[in-house]
Amino acid sequence: MRTTFIQTLIELAEQDDRLWLLCGDLGYSVLEPFAKRFPERYLNVGVAEQNMIGVAAGLALCGKQVFCYSIANFPIMRCLEQIRNDICYHRLNVKVVAVGGGFAYGSAGYSHHGIEDLAVMRAMPNMTVTAPSDPVETRLLLPELVANSGPAYLRLGKGGEASLATDVPSYRLGELLRKRPGDSLEH
Repeated sequence: MRTTFIQTLIELAEQDDRLWLLCGDLGYSVLEPFAKRFPERYLNVGVAEQNMIGVAAGLALCGKQVFCYSIANFPIMRCLEQIRNDICYHRLNVKVVAVGGGFAYGSAGYSHHGIEDLAVMRAMPNMTVTAPSDPVETRLLLPELVANSGPAYLRLGKGGEASLATDVPSYRLGELLRKRPGDSLEH
Protein backbone atom coordinates (compact mmCIF):
# COMPACT_ATOMS: atom_id res chain seq x y z
CA MET A 1 0.00 0.00 0.00
CA ARG A 2 2.89 2.36 0.72
CA THR A 3 4.26 1.93 -2.79
CA THR A 4 0.82 2.43 -4.33
CA PHE A 5 0.33 5.52 -2.18
CA ILE A 6 3.57 7.17 -3.31
CA GLN A 7 3.11 6.21 -6.98
CA THR A 8 -0.41 7.63 -6.99
CA LEU A 9 0.66 10.76 -5.12
CA ILE A 10 3.38 11.37 -7.73
CA GLU A 11 0.79 11.04 -10.52
CA LEU A 12 -1.49 13.51 -8.76
CA ALA A 13 1.38 15.93 -8.00
CA GLU A 14 2.29 15.96 -11.69
CA GLN A 15 -1.16 17.43 -12.34
CA ASP A 16 -1.40 19.68 -9.27
CA ASP A 17 1.53 21.80 -8.11
CA ARG A 18 -0.20 22.50 -4.79
CA LEU A 19 0.58 18.97 -3.53
CA TRP A 20 3.36 18.67 -0.95
CA LEU A 21 4.75 15.71 1.01
CA LEU A 22 6.24 16.05 4.49
CA CYS A 23 7.66 13.20 6.56
CA GLY A 24 9.08 12.68 10.01
CA ASP A 25 12.47 11.03 9.44
CA LEU A 26 11.32 7.93 7.62
CA GLY A 27 10.22 6.62 4.27
CA TYR A 28 13.63 5.54 3.12
CA SER A 29 13.11 3.35 0.06
CA VAL A 30 9.45 4.48 -0.11
CA LEU A 31 9.31 8.28 -0.39
CA GLU A 32 12.45 8.84 -2.47
CA PRO A 33 10.64 8.76 -5.83
CA PHE A 34 8.51 11.74 -4.74
CA ALA A 35 11.52 13.54 -3.24
CA LYS A 36 13.52 13.10 -6.45
CA ARG A 37 10.67 14.13 -8.73
CA PHE A 38 9.52 17.11 -6.62
CA PRO A 39 12.41 18.22 -4.37
CA GLU A 40 10.85 21.67 -3.96
CA ARG A 41 7.63 20.10 -2.61
CA TYR A 42 9.15 17.50 -0.28
CA LEU A 43 10.40 18.09 3.25
CA ASN A 44 11.78 15.63 5.79
CA VAL A 45 11.39 17.48 9.09
CA GLY A 46 13.33 14.87 11.05
CA VAL A 47 12.16 13.48 14.37
CA ALA A 48 9.89 16.49 14.91
CA GLU A 49 6.37 15.36 14.08
CA GLN A 50 4.68 18.21 15.98
CA ASN A 51 6.69 20.67 13.90
CA MET A 52 5.70 18.71 10.79
CA ILE A 53 2.03 19.37 11.54
CA GLY A 54 2.78 23.06 12.18
CA VAL A 55 4.67 23.36 8.87
CA ALA A 56 1.81 21.57 7.11
CA ALA A 57 -0.69 24.02 8.62
CA GLY A 58 1.40 26.96 7.42
CA LEU A 59 1.68 25.55 3.91
CA ALA A 60 -2.07 24.86 3.83
CA LEU A 61 -2.76 28.45 4.87
CA CYS A 62 -0.72 29.46 1.79
CA GLY A 63 -2.97 27.39 -0.50
CA LYS A 64 -1.00 24.14 -0.56
CA GLN A 65 -2.43 20.66 -0.04
CA VAL A 66 -0.08 18.79 2.27
CA PHE A 67 0.36 15.09 2.97
CA CYS A 68 2.17 14.32 6.27
CA TYR A 69 3.60 10.79 6.40
CA SER A 70 4.90 8.79 9.37
CA ILE A 71 4.47 5.60 11.41
CA ALA A 72 0.91 5.45 12.80
CA ASN A 73 1.44 6.57 16.38
CA PHE A 74 3.89 9.40 15.69
CA PRO A 75 1.79 11.81 13.58
CA ILE A 76 -1.28 11.07 15.69
CA MET A 77 -0.49 10.61 19.37
CA ARG A 78 2.45 13.03 19.49
CA CYS A 79 0.66 15.63 17.40
CA LEU A 80 -2.94 15.42 18.52
CA GLU A 81 -3.14 18.96 19.89
CA GLN A 82 -1.59 20.40 16.71
CA ILE A 83 -3.93 18.34 14.53
CA ARG A 84 -6.99 19.46 16.47
CA ASN A 85 -6.10 23.13 16.95
CA ASP A 86 -4.10 23.94 13.83
CA ILE A 87 -5.67 21.68 11.20
CA CYS A 88 -9.14 20.49 12.20
CA TYR A 89 -10.58 23.65 13.76
CA HIS A 90 -9.39 25.66 10.75
CA ARG A 91 -10.47 22.96 8.25
CA LEU A 92 -7.07 23.09 6.61
CA ASN A 93 -6.23 21.00 3.58
CA VAL A 94 -3.83 18.63 5.33
CA LYS A 95 -3.92 14.86 4.95
CA VAL A 96 -2.23 12.91 7.74
CA VAL A 97 -0.94 9.60 6.39
CA ALA A 98 -0.02 6.86 8.84
CA VAL A 99 1.69 3.65 7.88
CA GLY A 100 1.76 0.47 9.92
CA GLY A 101 -1.23 0.77 12.19
CA GLY A 102 -1.89 -1.81 14.85
CA PHE A 103 1.13 -3.93 15.71
CA ALA A 104 2.84 -3.75 12.31
CA TYR A 105 5.93 -2.25 13.97
CA GLY A 106 5.43 -4.41 17.08
CA SER A 107 9.04 -5.50 17.31
CA ALA A 108 10.04 -1.86 17.94
CA GLY A 109 8.07 -1.88 21.20
CA TYR A 110 4.89 -0.23 22.39
CA SER A 111 6.10 3.25 21.45
CA HIS A 112 5.53 2.11 17.85
CA HIS A 113 2.11 0.49 18.33
CA GLY A 114 -0.63 2.38 16.50
CA ILE A 115 -3.71 0.95 18.16
CA GLU A 116 -5.72 4.04 19.12
CA ASP A 117 -5.29 6.05 15.93
CA LEU A 118 -8.63 5.31 14.26
CA ALA A 119 -10.63 6.05 17.41
CA VAL A 120 -8.72 9.25 18.14
CA MET A 121 -8.94 10.59 14.60
CA ARG A 122 -12.67 9.83 14.36
CA ALA A 123 -13.16 12.13 17.35
CA MET A 124 -11.44 15.09 15.65
CA PRO A 125 -13.73 17.83 14.33
CA ASN A 126 -14.02 18.12 10.53
CA MET A 127 -11.75 15.09 10.03
CA THR A 128 -12.36 12.55 7.26
CA VAL A 129 -11.00 9.15 8.31
CA THR A 130 -10.05 6.48 5.76
CA ALA A 131 -8.47 3.04 5.96
CA PRO A 132 -8.24 1.40 2.53
CA SER A 133 -8.15 -2.38 2.53
CA ASP A 134 -5.68 -2.94 -0.29
CA PRO A 135 -3.52 -1.23 -2.93
CA VAL A 136 -6.44 -0.96 -5.39
CA GLU A 137 -8.58 0.88 -2.87
CA THR A 138 -5.60 3.09 -1.97
CA ARG A 139 -5.19 4.10 -5.63
CA LEU A 140 -8.92 4.87 -5.94
CA LEU A 141 -9.07 6.78 -2.65
CA LEU A 142 -6.21 9.25 -3.15
CA PRO A 143 -7.82 11.33 -5.91
CA GLU A 144 -10.94 11.54 -3.77
CA LEU A 145 -8.91 12.84 -0.81
CA VAL A 146 -7.20 15.41 -3.04
CA ALA A 147 -10.59 16.56 -4.36
CA ASN A 148 -11.96 16.79 -0.79
CA SER A 149 -10.76 20.08 0.67
CA GLY A 150 -10.16 19.78 4.39
CA PRO A 151 -8.43 17.57 6.92
CA ALA A 152 -8.22 13.82 6.38
CA TYR A 153 -6.56 10.80 7.90
CA LEU A 154 -5.30 8.00 5.66
CA ARG A 155 -4.24 4.80 7.46
CA LEU A 156 -2.10 2.52 5.31
CA GLY A 157 -0.75 -0.95 5.85
CA LYS A 158 2.99 -1.39 6.27
CA GLY A 159 3.51 -3.23 2.99
CA GLY A 160 2.93 -6.42 1.11
CA GLU A 161 -0.88 -6.32 1.30
CA ALA A 162 -2.59 -8.42 -1.36
CA SER A 163 -5.05 -6.82 -3.75
CA LEU A 164 -8.55 -7.91 -2.81
CA ALA A 165 -10.31 -6.34 -5.81
CA THR A 166 -10.39 -8.39 -9.00
CA ASP A 167 -11.34 -5.39 -11.11
CA VAL A 168 -11.04 -1.64 -10.68
CA PRO A 169 -14.40 -0.39 -9.45
CA SER A 170 -15.42 3.23 -9.41
CA TYR A 171 -15.20 4.82 -6.01
CA ARG A 172 -16.46 7.89 -4.20
CA LEU A 173 -15.31 8.97 -0.76
CA GLY A 174 -17.65 7.57 1.88
CA GLU A 175 -18.85 4.63 -0.19
CA LEU A 176 -18.14 1.04 0.74
CA LEU A 177 -16.46 -1.24 -1.76
CA ARG A 178 -18.13 -4.63 -1.85
CA LYS A 179 -15.44 -7.31 -1.84
CA ARG A 180 -17.70 -10.34 -2.15
CA PRO A 181 -21.44 -11.11 -2.04
CA GLY A 182 -22.90 -12.61 1.07
CA ASP A 183 -25.94 -12.74 3.28
CA SER A 184 -24.41 -13.69 6.60
CA LEU A 185 -21.27 -13.20 8.64
CA GLU A 186 -20.27 -16.86 8.32
CA HIS A 187 -18.26 -16.60 5.09
